[in-house]
Amino acid sequence: GRSGRQGDPGQSIFFLSLEDDLMRLFGSDRIARWMDKSGAEENEVITGGLVTRAIEQAQKRVELQNFQQRKRLLEYDDVMNQQREVIYSLRLFALERGEELKAEARRMIEAALERTTTMFFVGAERPEEYDRGGLREALLLQYLVGPETVTDPVATPSLDRIVEVVKAEGEDAFRRKVEYLADFGKTIGIPDVDSQVLSQVMLAVLDERWKDHLYDLDQLRNAIQYRAWGQKDPLVEYKREAFEMFEDLMRDIQSTLTERFLKIQVSAEQPRQEAPRPPARRPTPSMPVTEPVPASSGADDLFTGGATRVPPQPPVAQVSRGSAPALSSSLGPVGRQAAATVPEVGRNDPCPCGSGKKYKKCHGAGR
Repeated sequence: GRSGRQGDPGQSIFFLSLEDDLMRLFGSDRIARWMDKSGAEENEVITGGLVTRAIEQAQKRVELQNFQQRKRLLEYDDVMNQQREVIYSLRLFALERGEELKAEARRMIEAALERTTTMFFVGAERPEEYDRGGLREALLLQYLVGPETVTDPVATPSLDRIVEVVKAEGEDAFRRKVEYLADFGKTIGIPDVDSQVLSQVMLAVLDERWKDHLYDLDQLRNAIQYRAWGQKDPLVEYKREAFEMFEDLMRDIQSTLTERFLKIQVSAEQPRQEAPRPPARRPTPSMPVTEPVPASSGADDLFTGGATRVPPQPPVAQVSRGSAPALSSSLGPVGRQAAATVPEVGRNDPCPCGSGKKYKKCHGAGR
């Protein structure tokens, strides 16, 4: 503090153990041998040019190693950055729409159809071995594109001719789909419906496939370091496999875009309108108005000492176990009239009193 207030720059002293990782991994063994020969104690402070130069050399080696790690990390990121530029250029086409987007979509459709046609005839060596019907069925199922001329060996004698016919049919299908969307936009009064639909389809396909590709690249990057055990450079292997994965990504994007756009159908739905609620009816003089009955406030309980009022129960006649005539005679004139209407009960029938016993063992025991 005193040197800082009076303008003295001061000095700093760093103490470094010879057992520190810096000296153990990057330092020289001469210092340890020199200490053993000189008989220095364990906690003794060592100063000198030899120690200072050894520490400086160790620091330079550590900085060089860290620089190499950052450089290698940048090289790994550069692979992903190059692929990102291609994908984001396609997304820019999709966002700007216009004729450039349609031209890019045509190119993708032609590439997807050409690849599908070529891969279908991989095992065939001669034109006579071409499965023309199977190719047309596969194109119809996947892209709704199936020119009839591919089944004619005279019209399409070679593979190149088949590819040309399929690409021309794909171009016509794309044109018809654009016209269909444009006519639909005119009917609903919205311009550029074809560009909007194509833009949305391409953006959805690019985003879905790009996110999956980034996850695959992360998995590859975490596992590529083990290639060093086989005397291979992990960076070179990463670049090679990442490029192959990117080619598969572009092929997948082309096929998915072609399939979704050529199969898309649009329709205009009327907005749902909620049914109007009936107006609330106002009470008229002829309609009775009901008012809610207020709950008991418990004021009566204050005067009765909190006792609960029990409503009077109807009198219950005590019936003795006897004969049925005695039961009817004890109930008075009203009870006798009700008992007279009771049908005759058999001896083995359940007793009418509800005890669950037979009549002969309950009220009919004396009969």
